[in-house]
Amino acid sequence: MQRRHLLAVLAAGLAAPGLALADDPQRIPLSKAFKYLDFYLALPPTLRSRFYLVFKALRNERPAPDLKLAIVGQGPPQPVPLDGSAQVTRLPTLAQLKSDADLQVWWGGPFRFATEIRPDVAPATRLDVGQLDASLNQATAAIVHIAGPFSAMAPKLDTVLFPDAGSGQIVFADGRTAPLPIAHQWKSLGAVPYFRSTTAPGARAVALAKAPSRLLLSVPPKA
Repeated sequence: MQRRHLLAVLAAGLAAPGLALADDPQRIPLSKAFKYLDFYLALPPTLRSRFYLVFKALRNERPAPDLKLAIVGQGPPQPVPLDGSAQVTRLPTLAQLKSDADLQVWWGGPFRFATEIRPDVAPATRLDVGQLDASLNQATAAIVHIAGPFSAMAPKLDTVLFPDAGSGQIVFADGRTAPLPIAHQWKSLGAVPYFRSTTAPGARAVALAKAPSRLLLSVPPKA
């Protein structure tokens, strides 16, 4: 059922920036707090070399870098560090996720985790579409692999979001350009330009007004 639920969440368009994972119990089973991380870590490395998962702590839809968390139940408490954007900088291992360890909330709740699926592409004002497509294709193939018998339900990730980039253009092979559409679907992201690979045949590059804070892989935004 967890596989089916994962696919339903992705298909609903909640994949990258908006998936709620934990809402302030003082002690949360580790595998529940970091939902679906075990599926990702169990993939062969060759199936996850072009994308990775990020977990960010949010309070009232804003980053909560002051949150104090630790993994407990397997020896001394192990702090879970957050950077200035509230991103978890040291994720649990697959062995820890399979154990009976918990995530302890020491200070700063209530909160939730948001999961982001990021391509292995550095933020820049000009991005190669071939690299973006490679990450999208690998992430989609990984979801199909994880889905197993539910692979027919697996959604296709064909969209890259560019938070904080402002605006941008698609650059085509023949020199034509077209403005990137803007999505308003995710409150925590605000107005975000995005590129959808399946609707831009012949695209060669994405040119952005500003370098984005990060790149996010997603299903298409809702119309």
